[in-house]
Amino acid sequence: MRIELELKTENFKVIPYNHQYYLASAIYDKIRSVNPTYANRLHNFQNFKFFTFSLLQVKRRVIRPEGIETIDGKAYLYVSSPNSEFIENFVEGLLEDGKLRVGTIEFLINKAKILSPPKKFDILKTISPIYLKTMLETEEGLKTYDLLPNNSKFYENLKNNLKKKYELFHNNKCDLDFEFEILKYKPKRMKLKEGVYCRCSEMVFKIWGDYDLIKFGYECGFGEKNSMGFGMVVNIEDKNLKNKKLKTKI
Repeated sequence: MRIELELKTENFKVIPYNHQYYLASAIYDKIRSVNPTYANRLHNFQNFKFFTFSLLQVKRRVIRPEGIETIDGKAYLYVSSPNSEFIENFVEGLLEDGKLRVGTIEFLINKAKILSPPKKFDILKTISPIYLKTMLETEEGLKTYDLLPNNSKFYENLKNNLKKKYELFHNNKCDLDFEFEILKYKPKRMKLKEGVYCRCSEMVFKIWGDYDLIKFGYECGFGEKNSMGFGMVVNIEDKNLKNKKLKTKI
């Protein structure tokens, strides 16, 4: 299930480019306000948490060195999960006061809408970048290496990661499969918190295969660190690609 939130602030503040940590904190705060037991269990769970969210989408904006300035104070946030318990607690938290605090910015929730999943998937575009990593043997021992699409391991890990999440969520072996072709990508370096950075990828990619598996990725995110705001995608249908350069621009 996916939720679209239309947010509004009266202060017209600049949103920092690296705001994923603030959004993750805001989501946990909303859940904790109505169900602290579930929030703590979710936060402390060491495996996949099965939810993701977008970066703040600002339609009317000015790009500043320090971040994105909202011209009309509006921003959109998308939160998604195949787990109904997560969605129910998050929505209940939103209804408490109708506000969402992202760092120092307090947003009012103008509208909240549940979005139906696409009936088919064709071309996907990230609205939060995809993160993947691998372990490499070095002279100093095993080290973590962030993967980009210019490394063949990226393709293998993206598929294996989604299948593993599917198996854990459904507690059953995944016999489903999918293939994908990257049409465009842009490397990003995102700051999660002080001293912690991730190399990740904004992408547009064609996807085909078993619908249920692709839908699962659409709901919980592709790649790793989904619960920190990585791997959320939107579906772009062929009929919307008359001007491909415009619609798939990163």
